[in-house]
Amino acid sequence: MKVALKMLGGSSLLGSAEVINNGCAFLRNIILARLLSKEDFGIAATLALVVSLFELTGKMSFGQQVIQSKTGDNPEFLETTQALQALTGLLDAALIVILCYPLARCFGMQDHLGALMLMAIIPLCAAFASLENYRLSKHMKFLPLVMTDTVPQVVITLAAWPVAAWLRDYRAIVSLLLLKAVFSLVTSHLVAERTYGLCWEARLVRQNLRFGWPLVVSGFLLFGIFQGDRALVAGAYSLSDLGVYAVASTLAMTPCFAIFKIFGTVGLPIFAGAQNDPVRFRRYYALFHQGLAAYGAVFIVGMILGGEMLITLLFGAKYRDAGSLAAWLTIGQAFRILRGAPNCAALALGDTVNTLSANLWRLSGLALAVPIVLFKLDLCWVAIAGGIGEALALSASLVRLRRKQGLPARDCLYPAGLMVALALAAFGAREASSAIRPTSTLALAVLGCAISLAVFSTAFSDLRRASVSLLSAVALRARNILKIGGISGVPADV
Repeated sequence: MKVALKMLGGSSLLGSAEVINNGCAFLRNIILARLLSKEDFGIAATLALVVSLFELTGKMSFGQQVIQSKTGDNPEFLETTQALQALTGLLDAALIVILCYPLARCFGMQDHLGALMLMAIIPLCAAFASLENYRLSKHMKFLPLVMTDTVPQVVITLAAWPVAAWLRDYRAIVSLLLLKAVFSLVTSHLVAERTYGLCWEARLVRQNLRFGWPLVVSGFLLFGIFQGDRALVAGAYSLSDLGVYAVASTLAMTPCFAIFKIFGTVGLPIFAGAQNDPVRFRRYYALFHQGLAAYGAVFIVGMILGGEMLITLLFGAKYRDAGSLAAWLTIGQAFRILRGAPNCAALALGDTVNTLSANLWRLSGLALAVPIVLFKLDLCWVAIAGGIGEALALSASLVRLRRKQGLPARDCLYPAGLMVALALAAFGAREASSAIRPTSTLALAVLGCAISLAVFSTAFSDLRRASVSLLSAVALRARNILKIGGISGVPADV
């Protein structure tokens, strides 16, 4: 029950925050999609691609280092990590400014050179953000981290309509991205308990680099994974096609990023706390695989059955063709969701090479996409190639965990197989129901999601018991709230 309460306290807070964050993101995208053209979305996607390429600060995962390290509470360690983060962020900004002209020529955006240079402000803000919120997350105190993420999202969502109505082109998206970077920087310092500081201890720098270098390489691989397909589409298709692909990717990737963030923030401390107890570690590993597969199944089934109608309702009829594309992208993202358990387990054991090797295999999907783009086939085939790459990456991660840490692959393969079976059933149901009214597809999607949850609950007793334990924890928390006549925060024992 204590673990359930910890997971409930942390995941409920993070889950609520992600609901707000993703709700803001969806609302913002709806506003922008209806006020701006598909070409403007294509330009904005290209600008975001440039930022992602040079974002060394994010690739080093300084926050994860603070959480994972046994010396993460040491002020000297935190300040050294912040100094290294500042240095890499300055390098990011300098690279964008220096290379913006050749990049503009490469993407045919010479008329938007000024917007490209402004993108340097984003890594500059990230360079001097406080890492104190991650130190507090190490102790399952997630409110500062939530505030750092949520406050900027709410602010730029409130600003989305007036800014888009005023500028009426891609500059609205650029302005919102810059505003978010500034507010994230300011909020990270406002929620900190310790005063921000910088120091340089060579021993701790080496410790950071040992942990971070595989993540940097992996981060560049992730750029190829998440932005490589968009770069290929941008080079071979029209900006309008790129806009459609960006909308479908947003719908498919947002739930994936949400569960990754919640799971990584809550799961890493839990796994790290069980490093010296192999039996408990293995139990958590199997349980998280089952839960992530259940989430992935619901994600896939809902998008296959109701994706087209959902996109039409949210973004307008001009994006209706993105429905099938979003469904195929979702399948790849579901395999990526499953990678959350081996990735988190490996990080908790100090194995950052696991993520690197898995992402190397993931690049196979990008290689498969190259001939598809050259022949300008339907964009759904680009999404299918990405899904194959994600499945291979998951397999590579499981194989390394089995060889290095002795964690069996079957803990993932059984729930993953059930997830794939439900996806095939969803495709069959979509074909069989093609004659029904479009508005009825959303009801069918909800029914399919409910059936998926019931199937997983029946198939895995550990998952069922854990769900009951969490529900009991919810009931206990609700009784405590009613008893004291107020609203309780995170449990005191977290």
